[in-house]
Order: sequence, then C-alpha cells, then structure tokens
Amino acid sequence: MLTGKVAVVTGAAQGIGAACAEALARAGATVVVADVNGLAAQETAAAIAHASSGAVFAAALDVADEAQCEELFEQMVGTHGGVDILINCAAVVSIKPALDLMLQDWERTFRVGLFGAFLCARAFARQAIARGEEGVVVNISSITATHSAHGRAAYAASKAALNSLTRSLALEWAEHRIRVNAVAPSHTATARLKQAIQEGKLEHDAIVARIPLGRFAEPAEIADAVVFLVSDQARFITGQVLAVDGGYTANGGWLPTKMK
Repeated sequence: MLTGKVAVVTGAAQGIGAACAEALARAGATVVVADVNGLAAQETAAAIAHASSGAVFAAALDVADEAQCEELFEQMVGTHGGVDILINCAAVVSIKPALDLMLQDWERTFRVGLFGAFLCARAFARQAIARGEEGVVVNISSITATHSAHGRAAYAASKAALNSLTRSLALEWAEHRIRVNAVAPSHTATARLKQAIQEGKLEHDAIVARIPLGRFAEPAEIADAVVFLVSDQARFITGQVLAVDGGYTANGGWLPTKMK
C-alpha cells in the first residue's frame, strides 16, 4: 500500500507513535522512528525492522528544537530523496490541577505537542514543495481537545490548538497537494495509561463505563486509522479530525434509557 513512500514518525519510541511506525512499515513504507530518546528510538526501530519487511531507521529528535527539525528533513532529502509522510505524535502529558500547574509545565506541553508539530510540519512541507512532490501530515490529537478532564488544562488546550492548526495547514497547503489531518484517540492501552491507572490517577472501570464499545483502544487501532489517512484511499480527505474513540465523544453522558 505504501511501498516507495518514506515516513517520519515523531514520539515513536513507544506507545501510539511506535504502533504507527510499525503499521507504516508493515504497509511497505520506509520509516524513521524519531524520538527525543535516541537510544529508545534505536531499540524500537530494531524491533520493528525485525517484525516487518520494511526499512526502518532511528533518529534522535527534540521536536521543540527548530534547528533539529529543519536538519532532519534536510538530511532526509540527501539520504532518502525526501519525506512523503509525517506523523506528529510527540507529546507531553502533565496531569495536575490547574491551580498547581507551573508555567514550565504549560510551556513544555505546548512546545512539544503544538510547537513541535508545527516545526516538523513546516520543515516537511518546505522540502516537499521544493521538490514539487505531494505529501501527507497526520497529527495525533486527543478527544481531550473537545472533552477535557480534571488535571488536563495544558494538555487539552494544546490538543485543541493542534486541531485548529491541522485545519489551517490543510487550507494553506492544499494547493501544494499536501494533505493535513488529525486523529483524536480516546483512552488507549499504552504503558503510560496503564501506569496512570496503577498510580490511582485514573479509574479503569469508570472510564470503560463511559466508552460505548466498553473497552480501551489498542495502539494498533489508532495506527490503522493513521495508515488509512496517509493512503490513497483518503486522497480527498484533508483538514479533518478523526475521532477513534469507541464512541466516547458521541456519548452525551445520559443515563441508559429503557427502549422497551
């Protein structure tokens, strides 16, 4: 499906990012696993390469560093002829009451999850436009952009801004044949989520009761939506935020009604 395509996935050392990198590799793309933790990126890239036939590479990347973002995409032109697909998955989650939220928490959340997505997308688009090639960007958002929760003021605000950025870039770059969409997952069974449950920050049963499909998403299910959006099957889709949430955002919170 994606044979001959080159993809960069940020925040790809673990969780949804790693699942996206693996799914893209299985679909035939050459994948760069980019993460601020370079060693973890190498380990994830090696594991994906072992499990798929696609070429997989690792790159240490701090998406909040403008120079690093520009350099990575410039290097990709020399080593792989350029990048066709960008998945912005790097994010910082800080769960604490707004009254206790420090400015540095707020800034770091936005610098990684919003500024970083913009810097990578801009570097990606500049190279694609210079080469006269089409491209696809998928930003990993969250249902918290529209359905926030206690302790997530910074994260929710950053994701709401990311949704707006997605639409703005889609509008501006359509003439260059660059599509920009976002995927908004609900609670996904990543190591981070499982740890939050173990620490008592989240209540498993209460969350599952709120999800119509009655379970958490698996990272691979989020990745499947990403692969769809970067494929030719979605060639007329741009500027959209796709909720992959088991029906969470469709649930108005009403108590069950007896229909008979």
